[in-house]
Amino acid sequence: MNKLNAISLFCRIIETQSFKQAAELEQISNAMATKLIAQLEESLNVRLLNRTTRKISPTEAGMLYYERCLPILNELQEAESCVSNITSTLHGKLKISLPIDFGIRFIVPYLDQFFATYPNLQLDLDFSDRRVDMVADGFDLVLRIGQLEDSSIIAKRVAQSHHLLVASPAYLAQFGTPTSLAELENHRFIVYERHSQWQFQHQGQTLKYKPTANIQSNNGTSLVQMTKNGLGIANLPLFLIAPALATGELVQILPDHAQQPFDISLLYPNRRYLSPKVKVLIDYLTPLILRANE
Repeated sequence: MNKLNAISLFCRIIETQSFKQAAELEQISNAMATKLIAQLEESLNVRLLNRTTRKISPTEAGMLYYERCLPILNELQEAESCVSNITSTLHGKLKISLPIDFGIRFIVPYLDQFFATYPNLQLDLDFSDRRVDMVADGFDLVLRIGQLEDSSIIAKRVAQSHHLLVASPAYLAQFGTPTSLAELENHRFIVYERHSQWQFQHQGQTLKYKPTANIQSNNGTSLVQMTKNGLGIANLPLFLIAPALATGELVQILPDHAQQPFDISLLYPNRRYLSPKVKVLIDYLTPLILRANE
Protein backbone atom coordinates (compact mmCIF):
# COMPACT_ATOMS: atom_id res chain seq x y z
CA MET A 1 0.00 0.00 0.00
CA ASN A 2 1.14 3.51 -0.82
CA LYS A 3 -0.01 5.12 2.41
CA LEU A 4 0.06 8.67 1.07
CA ASN A 5 -2.21 7.69 -1.82
CA ALA A 6 -4.52 5.91 0.59
CA ILE A 7 -4.72 8.97 2.87
CA SER A 8 -5.42 11.23 -0.11
CA LEU A 9 -8.18 8.87 -1.23
CA PHE A 10 -9.65 8.74 2.28
CA CYS A 11 -9.85 12.54 2.43
CA ARG A 12 -11.51 12.62 -0.98
CA ILE A 13 -14.14 10.14 0.23
CA ILE A 14 -14.91 12.30 3.27
CA GLU A 15 -15.27 15.37 1.06
CA THR A 16 -17.37 13.75 -1.69
CA GLN A 17 -19.13 11.17 0.50
CA SER A 18 -18.70 8.82 -2.43
CA PHE A 19 -16.23 6.02 -3.16
CA LYS A 20 -16.95 6.33 -6.87
CA GLN A 21 -16.30 10.08 -7.11
CA ALA A 22 -13.21 9.84 -4.92
CA ALA A 23 -11.84 6.99 -7.05
CA GLU A 24 -12.41 9.04 -10.21
CA LEU A 25 -10.63 12.05 -8.71
CA GLU A 26 -7.67 9.82 -7.73
CA GLN A 27 -7.80 8.12 -11.15
CA ILE A 28 -8.14 4.60 -9.78
CA SER A 29 -10.81 1.90 -9.99
CA ASN A 30 -13.56 1.41 -7.40
CA ALA A 31 -12.05 -1.93 -6.50
CA MET A 32 -8.64 -0.37 -5.89
CA ALA A 33 -10.24 2.38 -3.79
CA THR A 34 -11.98 -0.20 -1.62
CA LYS A 35 -8.73 -2.13 -1.24
CA LEU A 36 -6.70 0.94 -0.26
CA ILE A 37 -9.18 2.02 2.43
CA ALA A 38 -9.29 -1.51 3.83
CA GLN A 39 -5.49 -1.58 4.00
CA LEU A 40 -5.39 1.87 5.61
CA GLU A 41 -7.88 0.80 8.29
CA GLU A 42 -5.94 -2.40 8.87
CA SER A 43 -2.65 -0.52 9.26
CA LEU A 44 -4.25 1.85 11.79
CA ASN A 45 -6.24 -0.94 13.46
CA VAL A 46 -9.34 1.24 13.51
CA ARG A 47 -12.49 1.69 11.44
CA LEU A 48 -12.45 5.03 9.62
CA LEU A 49 -15.72 4.95 7.65
CA ASN A 50 -19.30 3.88 8.29
CA ARG A 51 -20.72 2.45 5.09
CA THR A 52 -24.35 1.82 4.21
CA THR A 53 -26.01 1.34 0.84
CA ARG A 54 -27.06 5.00 0.88
CA LYS A 55 -24.42 6.86 2.82
CA ILE A 56 -20.74 7.01 3.73
CA SER A 57 -19.77 8.89 6.86
CA PRO A 58 -16.62 9.06 8.96
CA THR A 59 -16.41 7.40 12.34
CA GLU A 60 -15.23 9.51 15.25
CA ALA A 61 -11.70 8.19 14.68
CA GLY A 62 -12.11 8.76 10.95
CA MET A 63 -13.04 12.43 11.42
CA LEU A 64 -10.11 12.97 13.78
CA TYR A 65 -7.78 11.32 11.26
CA TYR A 66 -9.20 13.46 8.43
CA GLU A 67 -8.73 16.68 10.41
CA ARG A 68 -5.09 15.81 11.10
CA CYS A 69 -4.27 14.55 7.60
CA LEU A 70 -5.87 17.33 5.57
CA PRO A 71 -3.37 20.05 6.60
CA ILE A 72 -0.51 17.66 5.81
CA LEU A 73 -1.86 17.01 2.32
CA ASN A 74 -2.33 20.74 1.76
CA GLU A 75 1.25 21.44 2.90
CA LEU A 76 2.53 18.75 0.57
CA GLN A 77 0.60 20.22 -2.35
CA GLU A 78 2.00 23.65 -1.56
CA ALA A 79 5.53 22.23 -1.34
CA GLU A 80 5.14 20.57 -4.74
CA SER A 81 3.86 23.82 -6.18
CA CYS A 82 6.84 25.75 -4.78
CA VAL A 83 9.32 23.26 -6.24
CA SER A 84 7.55 23.36 -9.59
CA ASN A 85 7.69 27.16 -9.58
CA ILE A 86 11.41 27.15 -8.78
CA THR A 87 12.09 24.71 -11.59
CA SER A 88 10.28 26.84 -14.14
CA THR A 89 11.32 30.30 -12.93
CA LEU A 90 15.03 29.87 -12.11
CA HIS A 91 17.09 31.55 -14.79
CA GLY A 92 20.45 33.17 -15.34
CA LYS A 93 24.09 32.14 -15.46
CA LEU A 94 26.13 30.21 -12.92
CA LYS A 95 29.92 30.39 -13.11
CA ILE A 96 31.61 27.27 -11.72
CA SER A 97 35.22 26.22 -11.26
CA LEU A 98 35.87 22.48 -11.58
CA PRO A 99 39.08 20.46 -11.27
CA ILE A 100 39.91 19.32 -14.79
CA ASP A 101 39.99 15.54 -14.41
CA PHE A 102 37.28 15.22 -11.78
CA GLY A 103 34.95 17.61 -13.58
CA ILE A 104 35.30 16.03 -17.02
CA ARG A 105 34.98 12.48 -15.73
CA PHE A 106 32.36 12.75 -13.01
CA ILE A 107 30.35 15.92 -13.62
CA VAL A 108 30.11 16.65 -17.35
CA PRO A 109 28.53 13.29 -18.37
CA TYR A 110 25.57 13.94 -16.05
CA LEU A 111 24.67 17.54 -16.85
CA ASP A 112 21.91 16.59 -19.29
CA GLN A 113 19.45 15.88 -16.48
CA PHE A 114 20.31 19.19 -14.82
CA PHE A 115 19.35 21.11 -17.95
CA ALA A 116 16.25 18.96 -18.41
CA THR A 117 15.16 20.04 -14.92
CA TYR A 118 16.35 23.66 -15.10
CA PRO A 119 16.19 24.65 -18.78
CA ASN A 120 16.45 28.39 -18.07
CA LEU A 121 19.82 28.20 -16.32
CA GLN A 122 23.16 28.57 -18.09
CA LEU A 123 26.45 27.18 -16.82
CA ASP A 124 29.84 28.79 -17.39
CA LEU A 125 32.28 25.94 -16.65
CA ASP A 126 35.90 26.82 -15.91
CA PHE A 127 38.11 23.70 -15.84
CA SER A 128 41.23 24.42 -13.85
CA ASP A 129 43.26 22.94 -11.01
CA ARG A 130 44.50 26.39 -9.96
CA ARG A 131 43.39 28.01 -6.73
CA VAL A 132 40.86 30.55 -7.95
CA ASP A 133 39.81 33.71 -6.18
CA MET A 134 36.06 33.19 -5.95
CA VAL A 135 35.08 36.79 -5.43
CA ALA A 136 37.61 38.45 -7.74
CA ASP A 137 36.98 35.92 -10.52
CA GLY A 138 33.21 36.04 -10.07
CA PHE A 139 32.56 32.36 -9.35
CA ASP A 140 29.23 31.29 -7.89
CA LEU A 141 30.49 27.85 -6.95
CA VAL A 142 33.83 26.06 -6.81
CA LEU A 143 34.51 22.35 -6.51
CA ARG A 144 37.79 21.94 -4.68
CA ILE A 145 39.86 18.86 -3.87
CA GLY A 146 42.24 18.98 -0.92
CA GLN A 147 43.11 21.51 1.75
CA LEU A 148 41.22 24.79 1.88
CA GLU A 149 43.01 28.01 2.66
CA ASP A 150 40.57 30.89 2.22
CA SER A 151 38.51 31.40 5.38
CA SER A 152 36.32 34.07 3.75
CA ILE A 153 34.35 31.43 1.85
CA ILE A 154 31.80 28.84 2.90
CA ALA A 155 32.86 25.23 2.36
CA LYS A 156 30.57 22.22 2.30
CA ARG A 157 32.56 19.01 2.60
CA VAL A 158 30.78 16.50 0.38
CA ALA A 159 33.11 13.50 0.39
CA GLN A 160 36.58 12.27 1.21
CA SER A 161 39.08 10.27 -0.80
CA HIS A 162 42.72 9.25 -0.39
CA HIS A 163 45.87 8.62 -2.40
CA LEU A 164 47.44 5.26 -3.17
CA LEU A 165 50.94 4.43 -4.39
CA VAL A 166 50.52 2.47 -7.60
CA ALA A 167 52.50 1.06 -10.51
CA SER A 168 51.81 -1.17 -13.47
CA PRO A 169 52.52 -4.92 -13.34
CA ALA A 170 55.02 -4.48 -16.19
CA TYR A 171 56.94 -1.83 -14.26
CA LEU A 172 57.07 -3.96 -11.11
CA ALA A 173 58.18 -7.00 -13.11
CA GLN A 174 61.09 -5.00 -14.48
CA PHE A 175 62.14 -3.01 -11.40
CA GLY A 176 60.77 -5.04 -8.50
CA THR A 177 58.09 -4.30 -5.90
CA PRO A 178 59.27 -2.06 -3.03
CA THR A 179 58.43 -3.25 0.48
CA SER A 180 59.51 -0.12 2.37
CA LEU A 181 59.99 3.59 1.80
CA ALA A 182 63.74 3.05 1.81
CA GLU A 183 63.43 0.77 -1.23
CA LEU A 184 61.72 3.55 -3.18
CA GLU A 185 65.17 5.08 -3.74
CA ASN A 186 65.74 2.56 -6.52
CA HIS A 187 62.60 3.52 -8.47
CA ARG A 188 61.29 6.01 -11.00
CA PHE A 189 58.47 8.42 -10.16
CA ILE A 190 55.63 10.13 -11.99
CA VAL A 191 54.63 13.10 -9.84
CA TYR A 192 51.77 15.56 -9.76
CA GLU A 193 53.42 18.99 -9.82
CA ARG A 194 52.03 20.11 -6.45
CA HIS A 195 52.98 17.00 -4.51
CA SER A 196 56.57 17.65 -3.49
CA GLN A 197 56.32 15.38 -0.45
CA TRP A 198 54.29 12.29 0.47
CA GLN A 199 53.23 11.51 4.02
CA PHE A 200 52.31 8.09 5.41
CA GLN A 201 51.16 6.46 8.63
CA HIS A 202 52.93 3.17 9.31
CA GLN A 203 52.93 1.19 12.56
CA GLY A 204 51.93 4.27 14.55
CA GLN A 205 54.58 6.50 13.01
CA THR A 206 54.33 9.40 10.59
CA LEU A 207 56.75 8.92 7.72
CA LYS A 208 57.59 11.37 4.96
CA TYR A 209 59.11 10.77 1.58
CA LYS A 210 60.17 13.30 -1.05
CA PRO A 211 60.22 11.70 -4.52
CA THR A 212 62.53 12.83 -7.28
CA ALA A 213 60.30 13.23 -10.31
CA ASN A 214 61.38 11.50 -13.50
CA ILE A 215 58.15 12.84 -15.03
CA GLN A 216 56.08 15.70 -13.64
CA SER A 217 52.61 16.70 -14.81
CA ASN A 218 49.73 18.94 -13.77
CA ASN A 219 47.11 16.62 -15.27
CA GLY A 220 45.74 13.59 -13.44
CA THR A 221 44.55 11.70 -16.51
CA SER A 222 48.00 11.88 -18.06
CA LEU A 223 49.56 10.65 -14.80
CA VAL A 224 47.24 7.64 -14.75
CA GLN A 225 48.00 6.78 -18.37
CA MET A 226 51.78 7.11 -17.97
CA THR A 227 51.65 4.94 -14.86
CA LYS A 228 49.65 2.28 -16.71
CA ASN A 229 52.27 2.46 -19.46
CA GLY A 230 54.95 1.42 -16.98
CA LEU A 231 56.89 4.68 -16.74
CA GLY A 232 57.12 4.71 -12.95
CA ILE A 233 55.41 4.78 -9.57
CA ALA A 234 52.73 7.40 -8.92
CA ASN A 235 50.73 8.57 -5.92
CA LEU A 236 47.21 9.05 -7.24
CA PRO A 237 43.70 9.67 -5.85
CA LEU A 238 41.52 6.59 -5.62
CA PHE A 239 38.68 8.09 -7.67
CA LEU A 240 41.02 8.35 -10.70
CA ILE A 241 42.56 4.88 -10.48
CA ALA A 242 39.72 2.68 -9.16
CA PRO A 243 38.88 1.25 -12.63
CA ALA A 244 42.56 0.47 -13.35
CA LEU A 245 42.95 -1.23 -9.97
CA ALA A 246 39.84 -3.31 -10.65
CA THR A 247 41.15 -4.49 -14.04
CA GLY A 248 44.69 -5.10 -12.78
CA GLU A 249 46.23 -2.43 -15.02
CA LEU A 250 47.58 -0.85 -11.84
CA VAL A 251 48.71 -2.48 -8.60
CA GLN A 252 48.88 -0.84 -5.19
CA ILE A 253 52.28 -0.92 -3.53
CA LEU A 254 53.08 -0.43 0.15
CA PRO A 255 49.42 -1.02 1.13
CA ASP A 256 50.38 -0.95 4.83
CA HIS A 257 51.48 2.68 4.48
CA ALA A 258 48.24 4.65 4.85
CA GLN A 259 47.81 8.24 3.72
CA GLN A 260 45.60 10.90 5.24
CA PRO A 261 42.23 11.31 3.50
CA PHE A 262 41.53 14.57 1.73
CA ASP A 263 38.28 16.48 1.38
CA ILE A 264 36.22 17.11 -1.73
CA SER A 265 34.25 20.28 -1.08
CA LEU A 266 31.85 22.72 -2.68
CA LEU A 267 32.75 26.35 -1.99
CA TYR A 268 30.70 29.50 -2.34
CA PRO A 269 31.19 33.13 -1.26
CA ASN A 270 30.41 34.07 2.31
CA ARG A 271 27.03 35.62 1.71
CA ARG A 272 24.16 35.75 4.13
CA TYR A 273 21.63 34.41 1.66
CA LEU A 274 22.51 31.79 -0.91
CA SER A 275 20.60 32.20 -4.16
CA PRO A 276 18.09 29.47 -5.08
CA LYS A 277 19.92 28.70 -8.33
CA VAL A 278 23.18 28.01 -6.45
CA LYS A 279 21.26 25.85 -3.98
CA VAL A 280 19.78 23.65 -6.70
CA LEU A 281 23.21 23.28 -8.30
CA ILE A 282 24.73 22.20 -4.98
CA ASP A 283 21.92 19.70 -4.50
CA TYR A 284 22.51 18.34 -8.00
CA LEU A 285 26.31 18.05 -7.75
CA THR A 286 26.40 16.48 -4.27
CA PRO A 287 25.23 12.96 -5.27
CA LEU A 288 27.53 13.02 -8.33
CA ILE A 289 30.52 13.70 -6.08
CA LEU A 290 29.47 10.97 -3.66
CA ARG A 291 29.04 8.50 -6.52
CA ALA A 292 32.55 9.24 -7.79
CA ASN A 293 33.96 8.19 -4.44
CA GLU A 294 31.96 5.01 -3.87
